[in-house]
Order: sequence, then structure tokens, then C-alpha cells
Amino acid sequence: MSKAVVPTPPQRVVVAEENEELLERVTLSEMIWDENTIMGNVSDKITGKPVEGVCIKVCDNDYKPIVYNFTDVDGNFTLQAPFTSAVRIIAAKKGYTTFSSEAIPSATLEKKALNLELIAAPNGGIVFFGNVRDVQQKPLGSIKVTLYRSNSLNPYDFTFTNNDGIYVFDNIEPGAYRLAFQSQFYTERSLTLEVGRDQPIVTLEVVYLRKKTLKGTIHGIITDRNGAPVKNALVILCNANLVPIQTTYTNEKGVYLFYRLEQGTYTVMAK
Repeated sequence: MSKAVVPTPPQRVVVAEENEELLERVTLSEMIWDENTIMGNVSDKITGKPVEGVCIKVCDNDYKPIVYNFTDVDGNFTLQAPFTSAVRIIAAKKGYTTFSSEAIPSATLEKKALNLELIAAPNGGIVFFGNVRDVQQKPLGSIKVTLYRSNSLNPYDFTFTNNDGIYVFDNIEPGAYRLAFQSQFYTERSLTLEVGRDQPIVTLEVVYLRKKTLKGTIHGIITDRNGAPVKNALVILCNANLVPIQTTYTNEKGVYLFYRLEQGTYTVMAK
């Protein structure tokens, strides 16, 4: 940005044949800047062209907001406010990476143009935004959400829901996808969808999960009379009527485990 000056008053002059008029001396005077004014320009770092519609926000050293404005068609901006001794500048526009400065002493910005350059943001692709809840509408956190390409069995990406049950995928290409929702305590669900290039943000339907009816487990250790573990001991699980329903063998540490058991009374026998 060139040095700011005040335009001179207009002077009328007539040039006729064999006549030359001498204009009086013209003196340019500097613009009087308000000490509480910050002016500047924003341009594209690659093309050098001015960027219109950039939100310029001035904060104090602790990022508390002071004032904001937008650049004009030439990328210029003016901000007026009672600034603190040190300020931070934030500049943002869709399609560009957000700019944020270090703390700048306000005195260094007086009577100077603040020239900023914005870098074009990489193409983030399509964004999936979704929500997972239980059947009572309670948000479910820590639900694993796996994204697959249409009929592929190989995960394309995965994430987890936050405490509000929200999950987000970004950098997604157009196409058909399948989402799988998994949890230790809830039944698994899946969701299929197809997205095109005209959908930069896709808000997915709310997914409701039902709580699993968890089965029980029984485990133990088989030892001999001296307390030493018995390897490969046969262990039989019987129901309340002493009818065998499962069998297993102990490992080298004498440990056995029965699982997926309904509620009820059981008897364990070993040989």
C-alpha cells in the first residue's frame, strides 16, 4: 500500500492557442491518522491479487475481541477502536487458511499499512456430520464409526463419537459409502449413502443404537491337592438340573472360561 496522502483541491485551467498557464505550486500533505486506527491490505500469497470479503478481527494479547471488519473489493480494510498496548490480528475467508499473528505492539502499527497474505486452503473434500443416540435420545459417546467404500470390506476411515454423540469425517470423495457403528454395549448398526460433488457438507440422519443384552461368563482355576495348576483338565458346565451344556479344557495355568451364558444357576465339574 502506498503512503496515504490527502487529495489536493481541484484547480481550473484553460489552455488556448499560444497561451500557457502556469499552475500554482501543488503541495501534497500527509493524511492525519487516528492513533486508534489500523489500516491494511489482504492479498493472495500465490497470485498477489487482492482478496475481497476477508474478515479481519483484532484481539488483545489474550485473544479477547476488540473490533472486526471486512476487506473491500481492493482487499483494503480499516479498523478503528481503542486498542490495547499489544494486539493480535486474525484474518479468515472461506477457501483460505486462517491467518493469526503473534502479539504486535499497537505503536508499531500507527501510520503504517498492515499487509497480509492468505494461503489457499487445500481441498478438504466432502464433510460427513452425524449423531449417535440411544433409543431414549441420550447422546452416545465413544461409539466407533467405521467408513467403508460401497461394497468394500476394507475400512476407508474410522473415528469415534464425542460426549455429545457427534462424529465427523472430512476429505471424502463423491461416491457410495457404508457406515458401521460398533460398541461393546450396543448392538451394531450400518448406514448406506451416496454423495455427489454438489454436497460439500452432508448431515446424516441420527443413528439410534439399542443396548445389548449381555451374556454372562464363568471362569476359574483347576489345581491339584498341592495347589499346582492342572493343565488339560476337563471342565464340564451343567445347568441347575445337572445337565451338561458346555465343556472345555484348562490351559497350562489351569484356567478355564465359559461365556455367552444366560442368567441362571450353574454347576461346574472337573476331571
